[in-house]
Amino acid sequence: MKPDSVFRCKSDPARPLPVAILLLVLSIPIAPPSGQANTEPGLEMLRGFLESVQTMSAAFEQELFDADLQSIEVATGTLKLMRPGRFRWTYQKPYERIIVADGERVWMYDTDLEQVTVRDLDAGIGSTPVALLIGDLDVLDNFAVAETTQIDDILWLQLVPVEADGDFERISLGFSGNRLVWLELKDRLGQTSRVEFTDIELNPRLDSDEFRFNIPDGADVIDESAI
Repeated sequence: MKPDSVFRCKSDPARPLPVAILLLVLSIPIAPPSGQANTEPGLEMLRGFLESVQTMSAAFEQELFDADLQSIEVATGTLKLMRPGRFRWTYQKPYERIIVADGERVWMYDTDLEQVTVRDLDAGIGSTPVALLIGDLDVLDNFAVAETTQIDDILWLQLVPVEADGDFERISLGFSGNRLVWLELKDRLGQTSRVEFTDIELNPRLDSDEFRFNIPDGADVIDESAI
């Protein structure tokens, strides 16, 4: 069982930027044929995750699917996060991309295009899935629980946004014990992104400098933070 999302770069609209965390469209619908459905266990697991995990590091593999569930791209990389409001999402293959939130703004860097896009953090993440990674318990007010389902050793929690005018239809989070191991999302265009986290460390010692982005020499900068 796995996770969906797409952000398209202005300068290259044909190339998907795998979970561009701001619009984070991740999740294949997980309505499995077996398992008991209820809402409390999954919600309590998510509450516990938000309350107890202040930092996290992991490797990830993300697969992007079109509306017919045909695979478009597989990407791998690493993730580091620090609450509140900081993360570094690094794509290593097939393209190098870096997305950094420094607590105030989000910086997205495409190494091939040598282009940096900057956005205001609060306006950027709002009620998007990434808010569930770096937000506090208040972020739960932006989502409604659709279902909790146990499949093998994974506890799946399906959430839908309270406001129906966003870019995604629902998010699915898969927990193994107290570890978030799957993140899934389906966007309103029918595209799906599945992300599996491995080599997970909860509450490792991280330095805030790791979440500071330095603009590379020669890079074009598109500053949307004032919009």
